[in-house]
Amino acid sequence: MFFFILPHQTHAQVSKSFKKLSSYEKCWVYFHPFKAKRAYKISKEVNKTIDSILKVGDMENHHAGNQLDAFKHAFWMWSLAERIGYKSAKSLGEKHEKGNYEFHLQYKLEDRTTPDKVSCEMDLYNNSVGLELYQKYKHKKLSKQQHIAIVKEAVVIGKMRMIYQTTSGVYLDALGYKIPKEKYFGVWENPKCLVPSSSQFLMTDNQSKSLNLLQNKIIR
Repeated sequence: MFFFILPHQTHAQVSKSFKKLSSYEKCWVYFHPFKAKRAYKISKEVNKTIDSILKVGDMENHHAGNQLDAFKHAFWMWSLAERIGYKSAKSLGEKHEKGNYEFHLQYKLEDRTTPDKVSCEMDLYNNSVGLELYQKYKHKKLSKQQHIAIVKEAVVIGKMRMIYQTTSGVYLDALGYKIPKEKYFGVWENPKCLVPSSSQFLMTDNQSKSLNLLQNKIIR
């Protein structure tokens, strides 16, 4: 997810980690050095949670823009808000998404694909849901498993957003047609579109089973 600078790192390690950040993230780390350390630890913990969910297999695979991706961002943002504060978490999430445009220009990969406008919109939306959940439950003593269950439910009922795609990870446009890779890979504004995160929008690979979002007026 992120690469932060830790106090115990050597100069070479610091230099390598810092170079991987966008200019927006570098600025955030510079002004929040201690929170950056905590954010790094939280991000590592969230990644372990994602690995555990993958083993269970109830939220598909690790593919950019699917239900698991939606879960990851909301759970990560809630976890950050608890331990570094609401404003700092929100700010970090925004800096990361701004940095994705830089990475797009540099043709750098994120989750094995190039960042694009729709993906950033999805992440920001799901970040906001995570922050809403934090505010709703911040005065309740919830276990980690309860946190996970609440975020999962928000995904399943369609409270979050994901990119319209098939169950095997083939992206679809608003008409339900498969998008050729050359139409979106390395292209900032492309035919991808956002849909509610409920499973009814994860289409089969049979094109005839895809939904025409424009015709049904359910595009978000």
